[in-house]
Amino acid sequence: MLIVIAKFRTKPGCRERMMELSKGMLTPSRNEEGCIVYEFLQDPFDPDSFTFYEKWRSRHDLDLHFEEPHFKEFEKTFPELIVNGSENIVAYEVAGESVIA
Repeated sequence: MLIVIAKFRTKPGCRERMMELSKGMLTPSRNEEGCIVYEFLQDPFDPDSFTFYEKWRSRHDLDLHFEEPHFKEFEKTFPELIVNGSENIVAYEVAGESVIA
């Protein structure tokens, strides 16, 4: 399993457009075969900061996601909406998970 955490900050005046663009990614991404979790989160203390939290069955599934039309369209607009250099994307390979309760 692959967990991806992508954080970034929007430019002034671009927050609403980013929210619209990112929310449009949720349903098609969640419907992809290898997607386990696909969330878009806004920082409650800094409304211009956002995080994509994703779980994919494999790196191959994530690579397929990058080739999907909805991702390609997102990728065209995303750079012009964010503060340059604010993006921080980390992927974790995970052998498994368990519930702690």
